[in-house]
Amino acid sequence: MGLSFVSKVGPTRFQGVMQGGWLLATAVGNKLLFIGSFFWEKIALWQLWTIFVVTCLLSAAFIFSILKRLERATK
Repeated sequence: MGLSFVSKVGPTRFQGVMQGGWLLATAVGNKLLFIGSFFWEKIALWQLWTIFVVTCLLSAAFIFSILKRLERATK
């Protein structure tokens, strides 16, 4: 669904680059999954979950901050 959105709103001449960027961002996100297992026994569990929750809240804030621009791009 995300790749379809990228191909819909991206400029025609940069379709390949935009889709590649989407796939690269997905790959980097999957590589960062090791953070949870790395810190599992090094810090307290509540601290680890705090890191996860803060990261999710920052991501949500970023998405909501560009939501109007994304809606304009789809029209």
